[in-house]
Amino acid sequence: MKAKIKKILEFYYMAEQEVKVKDLAAAIKSVEPEKIDIWSELDLMEVVLDDDSLIFQNAGECFVDPLDLQFFEEHQIKKKYQISFAESDTIKAKKVLEELMVEKGGIVCSDTDDFQPLSRPDRNQTVHWAF
Repeated sequence: MKAKIKKILEFYYMAEQEVKVKDLAAAIKSVEPEKIDIWSELDLMEVVLDDDSLIFQNAGECFVDPLDLQFFEEHQIKKKYQISFAESDTIKAKKVLEELMVEKGGIVCSDTDDFQPLSRPDRNQTVHWAF
């Protein structure tokens, strides 16, 4: 019997304010608190979903390219997390990310050279997903 291969999707959650994983965890309402693990000293969070986990890992040290830095300045980005989740968990991951963007602000960006496409809530707090 062949093992099922999971496709892992990677994006970035970027916020206009300095946030820590404990702040993000407090904003998540769609997942039971016992399914959220945080490692404050690593600025790392795991949110257990149905098939796998939604992982938030501090990505502050990952960017040195002047174009990246220009993007952060233009969008007033203060905090960056690399996020990953199984494609099969997309609906639940989007719910968690929507809660974070509505409660804490920020955007979800693609892992591309120009971070496009990106998703963010509109003024009615509705997220228009680009993926």
